[in-house]
Amino acid sequence: MLTREREETPEPDRAPDEDHASAPATARTPWWRRFEIWFPLAVFAASRIFTVIVVLICQRSQIALPAPNGILRIMYPTDGAPGYWVAMANWDGQWYQQIADVGYPNPLPLDDLGQVDMNAWAFFPLYPMMVGALMRVTGGSFYVVGGITAIVIGAAAMLLLFRLIDRAVGRWEAIVAVVGVCTFISAPILQATYTESLALLLVIVNLMLIRARRYWWTAVALVLLALTRNVVIAMVPVLMAHGFVRWRKERDDFGLRDKIMLGALIVEAGALTFLWPAIIGAVTRNPAGYADTMQAWKIGTDIKLSTWWNYLDFAYGWWGIIGGIAIVIGFGWFMLTKRSWRWGPELWGWAGAYPAYLLLATNTGPSRLRYALLAFPFTLFIAWFLRLKWWRRWEVWGLVGVALLGLGQQVWWIQNYLIVSHLDGPIYFP
Repeated sequence: MLTREREETPEPDRAPDEDHASAPATARTPWWRRFEIWFPLAVFAASRIFTVIVVLICQRSQIALPAPNGILRIMYPTDGAPGYWVAMANWDGQWYQQIADVGYPNPLPLDDLGQVDMNAWAFFPLYPMMVGALMRVTGGSFYVVGGITAIVIGAAAMLLLFRLIDRAVGRWEAIVAVVGVCTFISAPILQATYTESLALLLVIVNLMLIRARRYWWTAVALVLLALTRNVVIAMVPVLMAHGFVRWRKERDDFGLRDKIMLGALIVEAGALTFLWPAIIGAVTRNPAGYADTMQAWKIGTDIKLSTWWNYLDFAYGWWGIIGGIAIVIGFGWFMLTKRSWRWGPELWGWAGAYPAYLLLATNTGPSRLRYALLAFPFTLFIAWFLRLKWWRRWEVWGLVGVALLGLGQQVWWIQNYLIVSHLDGPIYFP
């Protein structure tokens, strides 16, 4: 189970799972007993139960959140120690709840100075609209419906993550990927009323579709991703890497139709970055509605690279700057070796493009830990490290140690980031 080798990208005239569908052993095994099904679901379920237990303990320290208090916008007041479901809808969850309940404001709300105020347009629509529709069908509350929806989507993401890594790289790497993501410090967000589980699922779906050369379906999946999180621009390097490798390896078989489709997908992925801002402008009749909204959140749409440099200098001095440069150089070196090329162009492209996107487009606020969850190829570094010849015989115990370390960090993250225990002094948020 731990040594299954990678599969090459399928030829265009062959379904991506044809070899597996024809394997007698797999065909005779009931689907629920297949390792690629039960293992990712078991790991995800166990880690979600762990989160539930920790949140139930930590939520007892959450304070009551009454009407707006000047520090934290509260649209839905809650009591102290509100319980699991309510705690998992803290912070941005209230904005998604507002979207699910009443939709987006139109026109854009203004503050006392006549400037665009903080509003729900800063949050992308696919997840809250989906939850809102399920609420109307089931009659359930946002807390329960939103939380269950996130969990179900997260489970699907783990299934497909295992499938993607298993076929692109190998069985051991797939195991490490699922364990690494599920025990990552901010992984409890996968069951909160946030977009992380849906964004993770759609990133994986896009990578699988590109790898399988399902370009028409990729065009649809890119739109869904663009309406979930503003990360679709990071798919441009993925598509370019995929096209370059096809051109190098299959010059005679890389037909004009596929070349045109890939070119169109690259243009689409870049253009979709402006889809949500364009929708906001059209609905509110304010072409700058998105930029004004983000400015109200003190985020802005400028390049953020300098903020990371300033953060390292402020927090750690020259040692921080030297460490940051060393990490970037080490990462770049690893990405240019065969150790990473074996992942395939799709995973390789995302492994490089998404961290670059984080450095350029996001700031150094507490949410960076949540954003890092989509950089799941980091688990492939762990898988490689644990199989170095010096300690390969203890690889499983090494993975157990990584998981336990991550779960310990999750306890700290839940208590200090997710739970609102105070509104004075330093305040962290997911």
